[in-house]
Amino acid sequence: MKLLHSSLVAAATISATVLMSQFAYAASPNGNWFRPKTGATIKVFNCGGGLGMRVIKSKSPKKVGKTIMCGAKKSGANKWKGNIKNLDDGKTYTGIVTLKGSNSLSLAGCVLGGLICKSDTWSRR
Repeated sequence: MKLLHSSLVAAATISATVLMSQFAYAASPNGNWFRPKTGATIKVFNCGGGLGMRVIKSKSPKKVGKTIMCGAKKSGANKWKGNIKNLDDGKTYTGIVTLKGSNSLSLAGCVLGGLICKSDTWSRR
């Protein structure tokens, strides 16, 4: 019985540690993120009652200051979903933001109800 109790305590401790490590980054994706594919820096912030994104640095000066997402709603653990504007083609897509760790964020732009998606992974600045 004592061994069973020790095992349960150990399992609970491990579970609590894993949950706490997830909460350490799950709380907020807010901050500045670097997009290696384009060299842009994107600010993630609270916008319209949800998640927002604004270009704060880009090789194309016309993109700087542009908000590409506002009001994305939490759709799961470390996930937000909302409309995202592609500044290259001017079209709006379904955007799925996933916080993958304290320094890693993935953004997927999707069409056809999420049937076709392109994703990009960013690193925290």
